[in-house]
Amino acid sequence: MSAPADLNAELSAVITTPTVRRAVRRSLYWAVAIAGLLVLGAITIALNGATREAQRWGAEETAPAGSRAVVEVLRDAGVEVVVTGRLDDTLAELEQPGTTLFVGDVRGILDAEQWPRLLGVADHLVLAEPSQPALDALRIDALTAAPLAESGEAIELAAGCSVPAAVRAESIRATGIGYSTLDGNVCFDAGETGAGLVRLDVEGRQVSVLGAGSVLQNGEITRAGNAALALGLLGEHPTLVWYQPTPADLTAPTVAELTPDWVNPVAWLAVLVGLAAAFWRGRRFGPVVIENLPVVVKTTETMEGRARLYAREGSRLRALDALRVGTLRRIADGLALGRAAGVDDIVSAVAGITGRDPAALRTLLVDLEPATDRELVELSDRLLELEALIARRVGLDDLPSAPPAEPAPAPPTAPTGRMDA
Repeated sequence: MSAPADLNAELSAVITTPTVRRAVRRSLYWAVAIAGLLVLGAITIALNGATREAQRWGAEETAPAGSRAVVEVLRDAGVEVVVTGRLDDTLAELEQPGTTLFVGDVRGILDAEQWPRLLGVADHLVLAEPSQPALDALRIDALTAAPLAESGEAIELAAGCSVPAAVRAESIRATGIGYSTLDGNVCFDAGETGAGLVRLDVEGRQVSVLGAGSVLQNGEITRAGNAALALGLLGEHPTLVWYQPTPADLTAPTVAELTPDWVNPVAWLAVLVGLAAAFWRGRRFGPVVIENLPVVVKTTETMEGRARLYAREGSRLRALDALRVGTLRRIADGLALGRAAGVDDIVSAVAGITGRDPAALRTLLVDLEPATDRELVELSDRLLELEALIARRVGLDDLPSAPPAEPAPAPPTAPTGRMDA
């Protein structure tokens, strides 16, 4: 049964159980966790940005490891410099004659199938510190020897060859990787550790293997004859294509290549076992039982379920409010006050019949809030006593004296505070 409209309106204005604080407290953990993750992400991004390593030989990199100084000087000298990061774009730029191709594969992205595509497409191919697999893929007769300087510090090397760029440089001061060859010009020889530059003719095209890669870097370009060597090698033709492979050139393996041979048989076996298990369990449980809807739920089950919810959440005031609404509704019906009767009307009528103080009755029926489960039980008993007293005074033997439709919850194992605490 529903409470009278006016009674519900007055109770909603007087008896309140706010839940905002509890909702905020419940979501506080997730709010703090999300905020912590955001802060951690911001710190990580800031640290990565602050400690980002400059790209070696980067055409637009102004750090000491970059090569923007060489690129800008070449542009000022009239050389058209085209910077690319993908193999297909690089090959497209090399369709015109009179080009020099610089390749600096710092991260070793190109594989044995991609390297041969760079051979014979430019008039002059300059390789900066290529790896031995790269040389083998290009079929270049050169071997990596060792670092030019064992200490890692720059050493000064004399040209000692007839390559025009090396002759103009006379000497360089650099670090890098030494190379050796039996066919071609060897420049800036460091002895057992190899040479800093090897010039070969491959398929009628010039190929320069530059082991002294530091001569191209901003921080080393002004030493000795480094600038003369760099500008001489890269400025021989009107167009320079500056190619540094990026992850866009990575060849991703297929799913079949990544899948071990035993995966497919095991997957089919798992499917068959699942089908057999489903058939077995289906036969075990029998046919599906059809139940007519709506399902009838006993009043006691609903009552006990709500009582357990109140007890679990510690909602003493809400449970007491449910008891008070039922008590007020039954008293109003027993005293024939009508559906328009409000709380004050009921309190006045009860005070006139029982002789009790109206303020004390209002405190019991509206204002008093239980702090513990014991107080909740005591207030419930007092409401029952009040109903029984009214029944005796007005001679209504059929006035219910049992607990109302929504009883107080059973005390939880641990004391809890008011639901909005």
